[in-house]
Amino acid sequence: MPLAFWNPDPSRRSPARSVPRPPPRRWLGLALAGLVAAAPGAGCQTTGTNPWAIWQAGHDDSLSKGPSEAEMGKDDRNFLLRWLRPKTPPPTKVENSGLVLGSDGWKPMQTKPNPEAEAEFRAAEALFQQGKFDEAEPLFKALAKKRKGTNWGQKGQYYLAETQFQRGKLVAANDSFELLETDYKGNPYEDKVIAREFAIAQAWLAQSDPKTPRDAKMPWTGHFTGTEPLVDVQGHAIRALDHVRHHNPNGPLADDAVLRIADEYMKNQDYETAAVYYDQLITDHPKSPFLQRAQLASIDARMKGYIGPEYDGAGLEKARELVKQTMATFPDRPASNEKLYHTLDLINDQQAERAYVVGQYYRRAGYPQSAEFYFGMIPQRWPKSPWATKAKTELASLAKVPRARHDPSKIMSQPGSSDPMLGGQGGMGNAGGMGMGGMGMGGMGGPGGMM
Repeated sequence: MPLAFWNPDPSRRSPARSVPRPPPRRWLGLALAGLVAAAPGAGCQTTGTNPWAIWQAGHDDSLSKGPSEAEMGKDDRNFLLRWLRPKTPPPTKVENSGLVLGSDGWKPMQTKPNPEAEAEFRAAEALFQQGKFDEAEPLFKALAKKRKGTNWGQKGQYYLAETQFQRGKLVAANDSFELLETDYKGNPYEDKVIAREFAIAQAWLAQSDPKTPRDAKMPWTGHFTGTEPLVDVQGHAIRALDHVRHHNPNGPLADDAVLRIADEYMKNQDYETAAVYYDQLITDHPKSPFLQRAQLASIDARMKGYIGPEYDGAGLEKARELVKQTMATFPDRPASNEKLYHTLDLINDQQAERAYVVGQYYRRAGYPQSAEFYFGMIPQRWPKSPWATKAKTELASLAKVPRARHDPSKIMSQPGSSDPMLGGQGGMGNAGGMGMGGMGMGGMGGPGGMM
């Protein structure tokens, strides 16, 4: 019996099979993300936990674009041709930058006279100067779209964003400023754009600040009129501040933006992320007037982020280093240094507790020699700590515990073993050194690590 459904001729296939599949409905994913973000409490979360902010950060292409196929030197020829006749990728050029490289550096590109574009811009500019922003906005928008990639399109895009800012449409203005920075890198309005984005971020963050006067806050209808984002106002503000420091890392507002981002994460108790931004200010802006404030805040963030002796203690060591660095940088400020000495006492006490916890672990595991090592470390390193008294009690109790005798000949016969007498702890010298690393206390592995 012939197979009736088999049709080897592609031209005679059924029309149903030739219909292409519809494209994926991306709007469905956007709608779901919006519903999740609009759930109760979602707008109060930080950028690191809000699903809408996470999705938006992953699709933020305004900071940098990936390399094009021409820049990557993509070649679809076979291996033999690529080997015999290799192609040289074309030189990379700055697209739509408005600048040209000459013998004396980068200069604005000289455009040919265009009376029509000039008349369009002058008409919109006249309305802008008269304060008729609602009438000037559509003209600048049309000019930016029609003359995109030219000097007239650059002017139209900037004045479009400025017009939206003057009208209080902060969301649209922020997007227009970002589009200007993306399409026209090196534009002459960069300083003004950064100042506007910083002001927009400040206005959005002020809405959740309890110190902001009631008359200075935006009405709740601003979420629907474009004054504020519909959801996650704080996340949008942090994103705008991130753009400020990316567009001009050495500018006058770069350290202000980094500090404000760190303060927002600190306020939301995301101490780990806050410490990262405080450290970035310390490293990238050593001459900033906020340097000592960032150092003290970074120490505070690490102390608050420490959650107990059973967890990683690398933050304590970093806090100790920052305390020493701050004292060395600002030796003439005794008030703050007095608090830093108190912070050092807290760090010492917490590290003594960590050593005590490790000693208890080895005692329960049946390694009295290793337990004695850590209990004996506490009175030596921190004699004034309350853990020193507890450690001495444990040492007195361990002195009565019998020691297991080991046969060196049997131990040395095992692959990778070492002489137990070289450890100084009856075969537990290596075990003692490994205990602190396993508990996340690498700084306490050696005798000098505690000072």
